[in-house]
Amino acid sequence: MGKSGAQYQIDSQNTVTEDLIGERRLWTAVVISAVEDWRNGSLRTQRKAQEFLFGSDADFQTVCGRAGLEPDSFRARLLKIGKLVEMHGTVPRDIAA
Repeated sequence: MGKSGAQYQIDSQNTVTEDLIGERRLWTAVVISAVEDWRNGSLRTQRKAQEFLFGSDADFQTVCGRAGLEPDSFRARLLKIGKLVEMHGTVPRDIAA
C-alpha cells in the first residue's frame, strides 16, 4: 500500500508541475506577444504594447510574475534592445493629396 501511495503523490506532484508549467508558458506568450508588437507592429500597436510594457505597472508586474520574470530587470533589458515610441506624434503633412 505504501508503494501505491508514493505513486499517487508523484502523479499528483507531476500534475501540479504540468499545470504550473502550462500557466507559465501562457503568460510568457503574453509577454512575447507584447514585445513583438512593440518592436514590429503598426505605430498604434507599438504604442499599445509600449503602454503595457512601460506604463501599466500593476498589469506588467502581474504578467511578469506569472511568467517567472523579474519586471524591473526585464524592462531594463527591453530598453537595451529597442527604443521607446513617441506616444503623441503628429501625422506628416508632406503627403501628397
